[in-house]
Formats: sequence, structure tokens, C-alpha cells
Amino acid sequence: MIRNKWRLHAILILSLVMVLGGALVMAQSSPPPPRLFITQTDASSPPTMELQVYGLTSQGDALDFASAPLSLKHNGLPIISYEVAAPREVGTLTIFLIDIPEGTSAQFAAIADAINGYATAPTMKEQVDAVAVYEVGANTAQQLLAPTEFYNSVRNLFATPLTASTGSTALIDSIGGLLQQSDSLKPDPAMSVHMVVMSDGTDAVSTQFQPAAVASLAADLGIPIHTILLNNTGLSAGGQQLGQDYLAATASAARGLAIKLENTGDLPILWSRIVGFRQQAIIRYTLPDLQGGRFPVELSLTDQPEVAATTDIIVPTNMPSVVINLPEGSRSLTLPNLDKPVNLRFTTTITWLDGSQRQVAAAQLVVNGVPQDIPLNSLDDFTVPVANLGFGENSIQVAILDEQGMRATSPVISLALSQGQRDVPAELSGGSGIWGTLGRILLTAVVLAIVLAGGFFIYRQGWLANLPLRVGKGRRRGREPQITYETMDEEGPRVLARLHVLEAQTRMPVEIGLTQPRLRIGRSPAQADLAFENDLTMSRLHATLMLEGVHYRIFDEGSTSGTWVNDQQIPEYGAQLMDGDEIHLGAVHLRYYQP
Repeated sequence: MIRNKWRLHAILILSLVMVLGGALVMAQSSPPPPRLFITQTDASSPPTMELQVYGLTSQGDALDFASAPLSLKHNGLPIISYEVAAPREVGTLTIFLIDIPEGTSAQFAAIADAINGYATAPTMKEQVDAVAVYEVGANTAQQLLAPTEFYNSVRNLFATPLTASTGSTALIDSIGGLLQQSDSLKPDPAMSVHMVVMSDGTDAVSTQFQPAAVASLAADLGIPIHTILLNNTGLSAGGQQLGQDYLAATASAARGLAIKLENTGDLPILWSRIVGFRQQAIIRYTLPDLQGGRFPVELSLTDQPEVAATTDIIVPTNMPSVVINLPEGSRSLTLPNLDKPVNLRFTTTITWLDGSQRQVAAAQLVVNGVPQDIPLNSLDDFTVPVANLGFGENSIQVAILDEQGMRATSPVISLALSQGQRDVPAELSGGSGIWGTLGRILLTAVVLAIVLAGGFFIYRQGWLANLPLRVGKGRRRGREPQITYETMDEEGPRVLARLHVLEAQTRMPVEIGLTQPRLRIGRSPAQADLAFENDLTMSRLHATLMLEGVHYRIFDEGSTSGTWVNDQQIPEYGAQLMDGDEIHLGAVHLRYYQP
């Protein structure tokens, strides 16, 4: 008993010396500088380039790119004009590291409540944000929950109460090891990472990292360490204070916040700090003389040029470029109402960076994110009825696919629509006024006259006398769309596309043929045509597939966990499905096939 007591005292003394030394070192250091990150580049809308970025201030807040003075260089040359567009939802990974010796057992329930509280709407956004949970181990962190994007995974972890760790634990080595492997833990490489350390702040056995080193590593990586102090009844008041000092100093040096678990009112402040990084800024710039190749890009703060992020942007030499030819002065119109689709005219110019001319295999006009096909024979000058305009700003793009399979999207044009007396610029006018209406009536009359004359001629020639009368016995197709992909199941209906069930709790066929224009998917057989009755992560009516042209479009029906296509949550106007797309409905995983 005496030997154990002296051993405990020795460990405690060593812990306090390490803690105090680390705290003193960090207390003397200056706040870390801001950090910038370029998480993604996009050259698919030449000559416009796009960067996806986020940043941290010295205090660890999300950097506001709309107000921050920025400097941008492309291939070493400064970009004078750039646009900070609407942010994009990317998500965050929050790594919880819990240190649970016997002396903290009275707070085990509060630890579970705090983490469960974070993994709840509206704080964490399911299937956007991710959470991982680790426990401080003897020499490295021990995984309790791998990164997950689902609330129930966190709930299930804490359904079994926590048990105290036994033996010595290495807090500092556990933090440092997690920092080093943080990139490999991210479900999405573009995610920002935050670490939340819940501990009494003492450490007896770490040898791989010095106390101050983990904060320096976190600052260099741009990973804030937030610390939550636990009360340990096995420590003296002085030991408690030294542990608190170490956690506070670590958080300060790593751009994080430090709070006490007992101060539950401070938790929403911490969660709000993390949530502020869910969205990342989009920066667009246009190159007047675009060329193909790999080019370095640098983004920095104008007043702190040493705070910079660099990456390469790749522009294929055979990349197509499509531009909508609409002058700035013609990008606004006025309409009395939006009861009917509006005929709008657009002209485009399509070129290839290598100077070659190629065929365009497919083209779409994308209005407010909703695509509609464009006739290829009139791509340079076309008029289409647009049904999804709204009063205010509308985004317009043209997307093309060339014969090589290369895709390109025109730079976004913002079309301002006001309500009032009709006023449409000549460049946009698609013949929706009175003269256009009269023209369509006259054209219809001419066509009808030709048809009647042809019919009368055939009748007079007697060609109908020997024509057998055939009446189809099948169901009238009415106004169903014409489908180019027609696979006939033997003695069965036409299969338009197929769903392969990759993951589901409900016993289902591996392959499901789509034979109808609308298919409702959900958990309830009463509401869904395709029901996954045993999959509790799916809503009763989760999503609907609607046939549009030759492809299906998927819409979310207000489900709890959302509908995801290729790891992107679909917007309220749905998403067009293409061959090979992967669909997640809760934990149900499907793959869409339409050759």
C-alpha cells in the first residue's frame, strides 16, 4: 500500500512538472498567424477558374473571405479582378479525445451528453459533418468510434456507459498521434478538422512529443485544439490548477477554446465555433488568354503576404470552352408574372483550347441549377421555354459534353428578373410577345394547311383503299417521353433503368428494374412504391425518382437525413441521375445504371 502511494505521488509529480513546463513555454509564445487552405480547384468552366477555400484567424475563427483583403496569382501573374461567390457546404470532421481515469468517473455521463449534444441537429449536420471518438491510451489514442456522419452511430457508442481506464495513459502522445493521422481520417479530403480534448490535463508517460510540441504541430496544421477540463477527485487542488493551465495554454496556442465541462452553457459557444467552418468560400477569376497545362496558383492576405496557400490548377489542352454571348446591359428583364414558361433566346460560342473543332455530343441550359436539353443543331443560337425563373437574381449556364467525353460549363451569368410591365431585351427575346404569338399562329396555320392538302391528295389517289386497318392492343402511351434505352424483359414491361442495392437492412433483390415514370422510395409500404421496411435510417417517404426526358431525376421528400448522390446532398430541385451514380438514403446505398 505504501509502495503504491509513493508510486502515485511520483507519477503525479512528473505529470505536474511536464504540465507546468509546457504551460510556461506556451505562455511565452505569440498567437499563431492566420492560415489559408485551398481545398479544391475547378477548371471546368473556362476561361473562368474556381478555387474552394477556407481560413482561420489567429483566434481560430473562420476567415471571412468576402471582407478580407486578398491577393491572387495565377502562374506567377497577379489576378486583379476576382469574385467571392456564394459559399459551398463541405462539412467538418470533429475528433473527440476523452481522457477517463478513475478520478473522473463522476463526469462520465456528462461526457456522453456533451458529445451526443454536438452530434444533434442543428449543430452537427448529418451526412455533411463527421464525428470520431478516441480514448487516451497507454502510448497512443485508442479508437472508440471511427469517423461517422450519422447521429445514431454516436448514440449507439454511448448506449453502453463509459468505464474508467486503468494504468498510466499518455495524453500528449495521444494528441500528437491523432494530429499526424488527421488527413487519413477525413471522409472528404476538403473537410476542415477540429479536435476536442476532454481531460484533467495531466500526463505521466508521454515520450514521443514534448508538452508544447502538440500545440505547435496543431497550429502548423491549422487544426484548432479545443480543451474541456474534467475534474479529477484523485488530484489535489494544485494539481487540478496545473492541469487546467496546461489545457488552457494548449488551446490558446492551437487557436482553440478552453472551457470546463461543468460549465455546460459554454458548450454551444464551442460548437458554434466548429460549425462556422462547415461552409467554404468559392473564389472565381477569369483568364483573358487561357492556355492548357498545369499552373501554380497562390492565394494570400494582402496585409500579411506570408499567410498564403498554394496549389496547382490543371487545364487540359483539349478542354472545350463555352461562353454565353449576352452583354451586361441585357442581363435584366421585367415580366408581369411567371404563370407560364418564358421563351428566352441565347447565343453561345464554343471553342477548344488546342484550336481544333469537335462535335458536341450533348448540351443543356442550366437555370438555377435545373438543366434542360438544348437542340444540338441550334446550339449557337437557340430559344427555349424556361419554367423555373424567379423574381430576383437567376443563375444561367450552358453545359456541354464533346465527342471526347470532355465536359465544360460556361461562366455563370446572373439574370435579374423584376415584376412589372413586360420588358425583355432584344438579345433575350424568344418571341413571347404579341408578334411572336401571331408568328406561331401563322406557322401553325401553314403547317395545318400543308397536312390537309397532303391528306386530300392521298385520298384522291386512292392510296388508302389497300391500307390495312391496324388497331394497337397495347395501352396508349399518351404523352410519355420517348426513351432511347429500351431493354425488354421477356413478357414484361420496358426497363428504363436499373437500381442495384449495395447496402440495406431490408431483404431486397440485388437489381431493381425501373419501368414507370415515377418511383417513390421510403420505409413505409403505404407511402412508397419501393419500401425498405427494416431500414430505420430511411424516412417513411424518403425520395422520388421522376422520369425527365431520357433520364431519371431524384428528389428528396423532406427526409430526416437527406438524399445524397455521389456524396453530395441534392438540392430542393433534385439531381439528374447518370449511369454509375451512387445514391445514399440514410444507410441504404444504391447504384443507378442506365447505359
